[in-house]
Amino acid sequence: MFRNKYYKDDMIYVTHLTRNILSLLGIWPSNIKKDTIGAKVWRYFLILISNILLYCVLLPGISFWFIEKRARVRIRTIPVLLFGLMTCSKYIILLFHEKNIRRCLEHIEEDYKVVTNAKARDAMITSAKIGRRLVSLCAIFMYSSGLSFRLILPFARGKVVTPQNVTLRPLPCPSYFLFFDAQVSPIYELIFAIQILSGIVTFSIASGLCGLAALFVMHACGQLKVLINLMTNLVEEKLHEKRELNRKLARMVEHQIRFRSFLQLIENTLHQACLIELMGCTMLICLLGYFIIMEWENSNRIAMCSYFSSITSMMINVFMFCYTGEQLTVQAEEVARKSCVLEWYRLPNKDARGLVLVIIMSNLPSKITAGKIVDLSFKTYGDVIKTAVTYFNMLLKMTN
Repeated sequence: MFRNKYYKDDMIYVTHLTRNILSLLGIWPSNIKKDTIGAKVWRYFLILISNILLYCVLLPGISFWFIEKRARVRIRTIPVLLFGLMTCSKYIILLFHEKNIRRCLEHIEEDYKVVTNAKARDAMITSAKIGRRLVSLCAIFMYSSGLSFRLILPFARGKVVTPQNVTLRPLPCPSYFLFFDAQVSPIYELIFAIQILSGIVTFSIASGLCGLAALFVMHACGQLKVLINLMTNLVEEKLHEKRELNRKLARMVEHQIRFRSFLQLIENTLHQACLIELMGCTMLICLLGYFIIMEWENSNRIAMCSYFSSITSMMINVFMFCYTGEQLTVQAEEVARKSCVLEWYRLPNKDARGLVLVIIMSNLPSKITAGKIVDLSFKTYGDVIKTAVTYFNMLLKMTN
C-alpha cells in the first residue's frame, strides 16, 4: 500500500476554487472538533448575511409581481423571481446536506491518503484537473453574465418618466417597497448595492453547486480508473503466489464496494439540487430566448446581449452537470468492458471463480441522476435544449 504523504496538499489542490466559493457562503463543512467558537460564529454570520441578501431581493420582487398590472412587465419579472427561488432552494438544500458533503470530503481525503500506488494517485489528480477546469469555466460565465445582467441591463433600460412627470431610476431587480420610497437618495444607492451583493451570493451558490458536482463526480471517475489498474495488475504476472493473488483480489473487491458507497453518497447529496437546476434552467432558457425576440423588435442591442449572455451561462451550467454525469457513465462502461476481457485463464481455477462477482459488480450501472428521475448525460442535455425550444415556440405563438 502506497502512503501518500502529500495528501493534504492534494486536497487543497482539488478543492481550491470550490472551497473558496462555498466558504464565503458558510456552506463549506468545518471540522467540528477543531473549530474555535469564533470560527463557528463567523460561519453562522456568513449564512445569516447570505440569507438576508437573498430574501432582500426575492421578497420585494414577489411584491412587485403581484402589484404590477401590466402583463408584459410581469413576464419580464418572472426570470429574476424564478432564478431567486432556485437559488434559495439550492442554498437550503446545501445547508441541509452539510453532513453528507463533509462525509464526501472525508471519503476523498481518505482516498488520497491511502492509495494503491503512485500511478493511482496520478490518475486521481488527472480527473481532479478536469473538475477544476469545469468549475473555473462555470464561475467565469456565471459571474460575467450575472453581473452584466444586474449592472448593465438597468442602465440599458434607462430612466422612466411617468405621466405625472416623475423620473424613476432603474434597479437591477424589480422591487416594490411598502414602507419607504426606493427612489430617494441615499436609499436608492443602498438598495442598488444590496441587489448587486445579492447577485454575487446568487452566482456563488450556482458556481459552488457546480463545483461540488464536478469535484465529487470527477473523483468517482478517478476511482474507476484506479479500479481498472487494479484489474490489470491482478493478471499481469504469469506466476501467481496464492497469498499475493488473494490480497490483490480482496483489494479490488474492497475498492468496488467503497466506490459504490461513495457514489450513493453523492447521489443522496446532490440529486435534489440537480433537479432544481435542470428544471429551472430549462424554463429560464425558454423565457430569456423570448425576451431576446422582444428586444430585437425594440432594437435594444445592450439588453439583447445581456439576455444572450445569461442564456449562454445557463446552457453552460447545465452542460457541466451533464458532462460530469456522462464522464462517469463512460468510465463505468470502460470498467465493465475491462472486467469482461480479463485474462482469467491465467489464474488458478479456484481463484478464477472469484472474478465472477467482480464482473457482476463491474457491470452494474454507475450514474448520477437529477431527483432520481433523469440521468445526467449528453442525452439529457439535448432533451433540456429541445424542451426549452419547444416551450419557447409555444410562448411566441401565444403572445403573437
